[in-house]
Amino acid sequence: MESKKKVRFADIPRTPSPSSSSTSFGSSPGPSTPPQPYLIQFSPTVARPAEYPPWQLNTPRPSTTRMPSPPCVPAVVNVEPDSRPSIDPLLSVPHHHLHPPPLRWDVAEHPNNITLGSVGSPRARELSPEDLASCAVRRSANGSPMMLRRITLVFPGLPLMVEIEPADGPVLTPTPRLYLTVGDVLYGLYKALRLSVPPREFDALNRAHRESVRRAFEKRLASDRENYEKNVHHGVRRIDYLGEMRQFVGLRPATVLETPAGQGRGEVFSVVLAPAH
Repeated sequence: MESKKKVRFADIPRTPSPSSSSTSFGSSPGPSTPPQPYLIQFSPTVARPAEYPPWQLNTPRPSTTRMPSPPCVPAVVNVEPDSRPSIDPLLSVPHHHLHPPPLRWDVAEHPNNITLGSVGSPRARELSPEDLASCAVRRSANGSPMMLRRITLVFPGLPLMVEIEPADGPVLTPTPRLYLTVGDVLYGLYKALRLSVPPREFDALNRAHRESVRRAFEKRLASDRENYEKNVHHGVRRIDYLGEMRQFVGLRPATVLETPAGQGRGEVFSVVLAPAH
């Protein structure tokens, strides 16, 4: 019987549109009396998919004056529907709020503790190398798939923004991947939340938020007496911003208001969390 593979992360150091057609009406040379204009109506030239029949031009009234053809401007191709990012099912927020998230993970814990399956499920298991090596986010433009190598994670309502890139050293494979993997996202998120909060950033919070973060910090100290001195030395960490909202539910594309200035929506994702059990 083939032995089960078990994945361990490395320890972390402390610290067209319709084209615009313009028609110019020419005038016939001759006497000074202007010719009578004819009402000519053209339908705009529109680039249509192959499955749609071409539009028909309305037949103009009989005229002795030859009118110039309207210019044909290429329609602008809108790639927005195709460019919507596709998130790996392990990282994606469930489509229905009653469906449990695919990962069981308190983001305060090391990714080695992540299991698959809902609470109490007999099929719960650890993540396999294949799970973690999957492409985290795909995006396509005009049908051409593109695997992202960098994404930004935001936390709605919190002053947190995390840049996720492939790990410096491969977490799962002997050679780096050419794309951002599920493992990169999980490991990068965990590592980013362990960073200490600079005093200036903490002082910029309003009073209620500072007190909330302080309570989360003190509770974390009390729950880890073994590393009490080390945790005091490092002070408030980003994980303390989350309070009890530490259960990973998944990622979803960020809205316009959640997207930082200067960044494309297809590369920014919101982290959805729930109260930790």
